[in-house]
Amino acid sequence: MKLRTLTTAVAVTIAIALCAVAPSQDARAQEQITKIKVGYIPIGVYSYFWRARDAGYFKEENLDVELVPMAGGGQIIPALQSGALQFGITDALGVLNARNGGIPVTYVSFNFSQASDDPIHAVLTMDPDIKSAADLKGKAVATNLSYNTDWTAMREWFRKHNVDPKSVTFREIPFPDMIAALRSKTVSAVGATEPFLTLGKEQGARVLGYHFTDVKSPVFFSGVAAMLPYVEGNRAVAKRFRRAINRALDDFKNPQIVRETIAANTKVPPAVIEKMALGRWEKNVPPETMSFWVDAAKKEGIINSAADLNSLVWQGD
Repeated sequence: MKLRTLTTAVAVTIAIALCAVAPSQDARAQEQITKIKVGYIPIGVYSYFWRARDAGYFKEENLDVELVPMAGGGQIIPALQSGALQFGITDALGVLNARNGGIPVTYVSFNFSQASDDPIHAVLTMDPDIKSAADLKGKAVATNLSYNTDWTAMREWFRKHNVDPKSVTFREIPFPDMIAALRSKTVSAVGATEPFLTLGKEQGARVLGYHFTDVKSPVFFSGVAAMLPYVEGNRAVAKRFRRAINRALDDFKNPQIVRETIAANTKVPPAVIEKMALGRWEKNVPPETMSFWVDAAKKEGIINSAADLNSLVWQGD
């Protein structure tokens, strides 16, 4: 009896000691949860954030992700630099321009493209007198931000049609406000993206051309970026974040999942969602695909030196 009592006492003591040094599984999970803020544009291109959140992929990686709507990389990169965001979307020109200015930004996922058989950007007009790019000489056109891929692609599109971009006035208008700007005649044309491209056509806008894919098809141009010091100092977090994103990108091989995700997270009419172009997402994009944007940036005077393309995408291995 004494031996049994002693054995029981020892077992209880060991159990108490183990509890003291080893938290429960729930407690460990709670300790590992990391809060991060991610800047993005709430449009179809970046709907994989919604998928990763809604499908629980962020949660399974112990990430508490706050998605912060913003206008684009021109706002997001300064927020990354200040620490207000940990991750954010940006196009290739955003990363190249930042690197050229000494800002150590890097892609953790360079993943989105479009091609001529599924373009998601187009130049729209509602002016019946405007039939071609040449008719926009002396007119005002809208792009969402200056010195980004949209602005650069539109300028290259004008050149392709023998129109000097300097003969056109570019104005910054957020994507959601572009169709209203056309109706009010604030601008004569806009560089729209989905779903506003399809919404615009539904409201009487006409396509003058596809300013990305008329210039190059296919063309990769955007992804998720972060400050290099942040990802190097938080490698596990960056890997977990990218792993969750990649699961969403895998899901997006099914176009119906993309459309359902957009429907669940926007007020876009179902008929528009079914018609809109989607583009394409890939997990492992060769860094050399950005060489097109390097050449375009040099032409615009955005950068004046060669870029080490491999250094623009964080491997994290």
